[in-house]
Amino acid sequence: MKEKNDPADSSLTETMAARIEIKDLGDPGRQKEITDAVEALDGVIETKIEKGALHVSFDALATTEKKIEEAVRSTGTTIKAAATDRESPYLDLPTPANVQQAPVENAHDGENA
Repeated sequence: MKEKNDPADSSLTETMAARIEIKDLGDPGRQKEITDAVEALDGVIETKIEKGALHVSFDALATTEKKIEEAVRSTGTTIKAAATDRESPYLDLPTPANVQQAPVENAHDGENA
């Protein structure tokens, strides 16, 4: 059974967005077969079908666009075109609102006041 990636489990992520145009998407049952095949891959965060294309958000550190395309093709589906773009590569660091600076003692005073 595939475990879903939990962004809280890792501080380093590189979220990518793939848009895969599919020839003859077909009925909802066929669409579910395609999304199920892609969602079975480790690193896939979200899938949706919109305007004749499969949109996939995925962690590029866990899977690749090529693996996603292979999963789509494994269902007997023909891919017309595919494009991938970076969504938000980042290192999860505390936001300034969550960070408090530690009090700084006067480094020049060698005496205890």
